[in-house]
Amino acid sequence: MAKKRDSYSDNEHSILYAETGGCCPLCTQPILFQKNGSKKPSKGYEVAHIYPLNPNQSQTNALIGYPVPPDINSLENVIALCPTCHTKYDKDFKLDELIRLRENKDRYLSEARAKLTASQHTIQDEVYEILDAIAAFDSDEAVLSPTNFDISTVDRKLKTGMSPLQKREIKFNAISFYVRIRDHICKLEKQDQASVRILQNQINSYYLVMNKQNPENKDLVFNYISQWISMRTNKSILAAKVLTSFFVQNCEVFDVGTK
Repeated sequence: MAKKRDSYSDNEHSILYAETGGCCPLCTQPILFQKNGSKKPSKGYEVAHIYPLNPNQSQTNALIGYPVPPDINSLENVIALCPTCHTKYDKDFKLDELIRLRENKDRYLSEARAKLTASQHTIQDEVYEILDAIAAFDSDEAVLSPTNFDISTVDRKLKTGMSPLQKREIKFNAISFYVRIRDHICKLEKQDQASVRILQNQINSYYLVMNKQNPENKDLVFNYISQWISMRTNKSILAAKVLTSFFVQNCEVFDVGTK
């Protein structure tokens, strides 16, 4: 018996539109458009099932090994596609497109969880001073010598689960800024040791939640921590990434031996 397609509320449509960033995940064309003479945008997308609602025999054969979602009509199994891509996806089904849509959808869901978690985690005011110190860094200052800095901790923490480019960025930030941040934190500790310890615990706490939500993807974890710091402080994402790199080296962000 064929499954019935659900209708989706305005709120659900808002979620589906927002998670795509306003572009079709397959062709990247805008999924809202302005009609000539109209002052309001028109919907230019359809709600498509990632795992087909009623797969035909050819699709069923291709989907062997891919479990049917518990709720085929749930928001977790639908995505906003432009009408052209939706029609093509349904009529000329390709498994690689399903995998691509599933990866996109999982990323959207991951980002939504991270944003919700970020809104629930506060951060100490002391982080503002640290970020300002990072922003004031003079690029002409000498890079730290090996006698002042041991990069092996970063190497061990990032041995697995992180892309080479992201690892390189973290190592560069850690080497370039470690002493400046360490010395500034030491100065803050002399003023209020408890607040600095609370800050360190807050960052570690958010890391643990992000690591639990994304256990196999250190790139995502690193970037979500950086985005949280930037969002909470309204400071540069670049400065937030530098601070996160410091915590990778000096604190509990990415335990040594964690995969």
